[in-house]
Amino acid sequence: MNDKSIDLAELDQRTLATERLLSTLIAILSAREPRLLVELQAVFASPDFAKDEAGRAASATWTRISTQLSATDRMVASLGDDKAH
Repeated sequence: MNDKSIDLAELDQRTLATERLLSTLIAILSAREPRLLVELQAVFASPDFAKDEAGRAASATWTRISTQLSATDRMVASLGDDKAH
């Protein structure tokens, strides 16, 4: 490999780390402001995201984001349930 080649393992690690960091931040902020998840879900459910070729090609990505936001919503809700007990 030359200096400009991409090390796929490193790129995969960076992507995973970024994904985990963002998921954690969304969970923390959502616990403080419950409307955040509702607003994020509305944004990513918008058909405006699929208006251009890149948006249509990334429909699996939008589906994944929506699924992750729903999972985060359930997790934050369960944290609230734990506080009540």
